[in-house]
Amino acid sequence: MATDRDAEAAAQALREDNDRLRERVAVELRTELDRRTDSTTHRSPVRSLPTRA
Repeated sequence: MATDRDAEAAAQALREDNDRLRERVAVELRTELDRRTDSTTHRSPVRSLPTRA
């Protein structure tokens, strides 16, 4: 049977895991948002306008 000390250690480990997961998700979201809003990397599918020959 788990003691109070075991339960508190398990709860602390879960809190730490949760904090690491939250930070990882926040980094991923910031990276994705930066990627989607960085206008310097967006290229038009049209490389150049046609010219008359």
